[in-house]
Formats: sequence, C-alpha cells, structure tokens
Amino acid sequence: MNKTEVTYLGPPGTGKTQRNSNLVRKCIEDGIAPDKIANVSFTKRAAIESQDRVCHDWGLEEDGLPYFQTLHSMAFRAGGYSYNEVIAGDDLKALGDYLGMEFSRPKKRFETDLERFGFTTEGDRYLNLYSYARSVCKDYEEVFRVRGDDRMQWPVFKLLVTTYEKYKRFHQKIDFTDMIEHFIAMDTCPDIEALLCDEAQDLSTLQWKMISVLRQKPSIQAFFGDDDQAIMNFAGADVAAFQQCTEKKEVLTQSYRVPQAVHEVAESISKKIVGRLPKTWNPRPYQGFVFEHLGLDSIPLHEGEWLLLARTNRLADRYGRLLREAGWVYKNRHGDPSIALGLLDAIVDWEAWIRGAKLLPSQIKQIYHYLKAKVGYREGYAPSAKIFSTLDATVALSIEEARASLGLTAPKEIWKKALTKVDDETKQYILSARRRGDTVKNPRITVSTIHGMKGAERDNVILVPELNWASYDEYRSDPNPEHRVWYVAATRAKESLHILNSNSVSHHYAYPI
Repeated sequence: MNKTEVTYLGPPGTGKTQRNSNLVRKCIEDGIAPDKIANVSFTKRAAIESQDRVCHDWGLEEDGLPYFQTLHSMAFRAGGYSYNEVIAGDDLKALGDYLGMEFSRPKKRFETDLERFGFTTEGDRYLNLYSYARSVCKDYEEVFRVRGDDRMQWPVFKLLVTTYEKYKRFHQKIDFTDMIEHFIAMDTCPDIEALLCDEAQDLSTLQWKMISVLRQKPSIQAFFGDDDQAIMNFAGADVAAFQQCTEKKEVLTQSYRVPQAVHEVAESISKKIVGRLPKTWNPRPYQGFVFEHLGLDSIPLHEGEWLLLARTNRLADRYGRLLREAGWVYKNRHGDPSIALGLLDAIVDWEAWIRGAKLLPSQIKQIYHYLKAKVGYREGYAPSAKIFSTLDATVALSIEEARASLGLTAPKEIWKKALTKVDDETKQYILSARRRGDTVKNPRITVSTIHGMKGAERDNVILVPELNWASYDEYRSDPNPEHRVWYVAATRAKESLHILNSNSVSHHYAYPI
C-alpha cells in the first residue's frame, strides 16, 4: 500500500472528530484490521470521544480497538507497568517531608505528570518546572533560567530534581514522563498499519519523539489539529513540530459551531499570531451576537446555557463568588454545582419527610450531616454512629420512627429552620436560586478556566479578559501563546459572545479582545 501522510487542519467546530472517524472507516474498508489502527491523542477525553464516535458510527466494539488511547496509556501498557509502580500522593508526601516542601496530593488517578503534580504549592511549582524541562527535552538549568519565577531558587530546584530521581530509583517508582522516555528508548513500533493522531498541536517535543517511533511502520499517517488552538505551551507543546509533521495539509473549511459575528472576533485574534499556518474557514450561516459589558449584572443570565471563561483558577473562583453573591447557581469545569449535591438531597428529602414520606437510612444519615448535635439529634446519634450500620438499608422510616429510634429531635419545620448546620448565607443563596426557578442540581452556568474547557462549546459564552502578572509578562515578551488562548476562548460560542470590558475588570492587566 502506498504511504499516505497528511495533516488535517481543523479550525473551531469544523468536525475534526468526524473526519477522524471517517478515516478509520476508510482504513477498514481498504483492508486494515481495526486492531492494526492506532488512534492516539493528547488527552483521555479526546481518546474516549474518538473511540465512542468510531464505535457508534461503524458498529465496532471497544475491545477490538486496542490502540485507541492516549500516548501515556500506550507507553504504560507497552512497558507492562502497574499503577503501584507510579509515583502517587504518598510518595510526594514522603518527598515533601524529606525536603521540607509541600506538594499537592492527587485525589484521583491521572494519566499525565502535569495533572498529577498540581499547581498550587511550592513543591508543585518546582515539580512542574522539572516536568516541563523533560517534556521540551532541554537542560534543567536553561529552563530554570528562562521559566523560573522570583519565588524559586536554583539550588532548591537542583536538590529537588536529584532527590526525586534518587527516590524513584530506590523505591523502583516511575512517573508518566519516564514511561514515554522508556518507550522511545525501546524504539519498537507496535504492529500497526495506520496511525491517526488527534490534538496533535498539543504534543510536546518528547511526545513527538514517541510519535517518530510510531511512524516507523504504518502506511497511513494522519494528524489532526490546529496550530491556532495550541494552548498547552506551559506543558511543552511543540507547535513547530506539528506544523512540520507532514508536507501535505488539508484544511477543514466549514464550522458547524461558530456564528458569523463570533467568527469575525476570532479572525481578528488569529491574524495576530506570527508564523501560523495559513487557513481559510467559514462560519455557520447564522449571524450570532457579540456584546461588551461593564459587569455581570448586565448579562442576561436568566435563561439559556452559559459558560464563563477566565484565564486562571483564581480568576474563575473570583467570578464564581460574584455569581454566588448575585444568587446565580453555577457548576465548575468538573460539573460540581456551587451548592453541594449532598445538601440539595438533604433539603429535598427533609421536605418530603415532614410531609409524611418515609426515607431510607442512607437518606436519613445524609440529613443528619446538616443537623447540629444536641439540637437536631440526641447525643450518640451522629451520622458516624454505629446504629446506622445496623439498620436494614432497604427499610424506610417515617420521621416519627426516627424520633423514636434514631434520636431525632429537629423540629418539624421547613428545611431552613430544621437544618441547623447550614449557615445563613448558604440558606439565602439556595432560596434565591429556587425563587429564580433554576435547576439547582444541574446549573445552566459553568465557570471554568479557558484551558479547562478546551474542546467544549456553549450557546452563550462570557469572556473575562483579565490577566495575572505572570500571564501579562509572558504576553509582553511573546504574545503568540496568549493570542491562541483567547482565540480558543472566543470560539467556544455557538450563539452569543459576551466580553467583559477591560475597563471593568479589577486588575490593570487585560487582553485586548
């Protein structure tokens, strides 16, 4: 079979995932077995989306697609590792105790060192710089000189790197960057005939070396991405490698998301990017809207789905608090509502309970979490009390039965009087949201960083063009990365784009949209 190498340049909403799925189908029709097709990506989300789309479109089973995975997952499996070998929270705690330095401890299983190491503590900053240096394949001292901030010291960084590496060797531990490096060192391409790579603009220099190994055998090689949307530079994204990975380029020209008015804003941003690959793409046949606002109070949040995008977690949190103060319920990028689901369930269950319904022990226990001891229940009946574990989980109890057997003493009043552990501000917040008629459990408003919503879309998007000092300083020295970030942000909008005027933000540094 003749060798085919092509890069599909996909501007926002132009159907990169569908083109990927169609190419998988063509490979199969041309005689390539599904288990000989590698469809790799930068993030787990993209890998799952690609696999789901292909299975849905062409009736394939997940088990028959062993190479539909992230690069880290492929390296993990190729190396025969177990998760017990991977650096985890306990390891970082031990390192921190030895170095006198705090590290964030991951609460769930991750697939990249970038996610695993966190961003908030002194140790996180050093570990991320270490990981970045390895991702871009550059000398530690050079990277420290260019990217280290005023809070960091070279001797401390050097000590951390030395100690971290010694710890891994002594305890026979690895991190995800090690897996990629080992895969490259093995220099053995899997038995594949086609290689498809999604989100290729986000791959680091090290990951491109892994891609070089994967390119040794397959006759079909296709890369999907958009250099204008390469916003993972902080993780070592090698935009030049993406731009040069194949001679043949094909632009997907029709967006099915971005309306005309938003397209104009996007084009005004992308034309500022120096060295971008030329591409022309068309908006969908709908005018759409772009508005400027002096504050959140002039944005019509009372209906429709909304996405508020800020540059950093700290800024996203600040605007989340402003929404809360105004009585709007929202969710973060993980889907967690601004009102705890456990509290919402307790309120609904309490209201049903006082009207005569019966509740299961698990529901009653949840209510007890929001009752004060000796006020809502007698001593010895806390939610952690042994008595709850002795109850039949399938037998529901009335409120009178709970008074008799579970020490309930809370008055048979509305929830805001009965649930005494709920503070007054939260009570007013919930009451305000309910008066608005919002779906409190599944809020219409999402608040996130721009990076947290890459690949997402919403009918209505709010942009907070505020920058912290670090972003502003980098923007002044190299504006390209910041242009890409705000290009991605603006193009999440399907109907309307709302821009908070830079004069209204509470900081001196803003990106000029």
